[in-house]
Amino acid sequence: MTLLEAIHGHVGVLAMVALFHPALLLWSGKPLSRNAKFALGASLCLVALAFALGLTIYPAYREEVKPDLFRTDVRAGLLFETKEHLAWVALVGSMGAGVTGLIAPPRAVQTRRLAARIFLGAAIACTLAACLGTWIASVRSF
Repeated sequence: MTLLEAIHGHVGVLAMVALFHPALLLWSGKPLSRNAKFALGASLCLVALAFALGLTIYPAYREEVKPDLFRTDVRAGLLFETKEHLAWVALVGSMGAGVTGLIAPPRAVQTRRLAARIFLGAAIACTLAACLGTWIASVRSF
């Protein structure tokens, strides 16, 4: 499980960085080029992979780590719950903004601008989740 936890953390950090790119691409509201669409899709794949890895390790985490985490530091345990919610916001926000950015008609400038702002919010949520996850792993891990 330690290896999967490390992979989850590294992919999460990559996803965090990758989510800022679509926000920049969509900020002006201009239609996306083929390469920009590919980059946007890649960032969505990283977020989905990080989230899926988190779901994969969660059952073992809940059994082996979470009880000790709460015994060691209640604040860390509660912040882990917050991290989960932030990760969900990052996933849902980026997926919604990503689909919107990909299928928006060429003249839908405001739609792409709104998608950029949602991507930024998802990137900030992902950044907070990654920071919390790193700190929590330093308190108690597999």
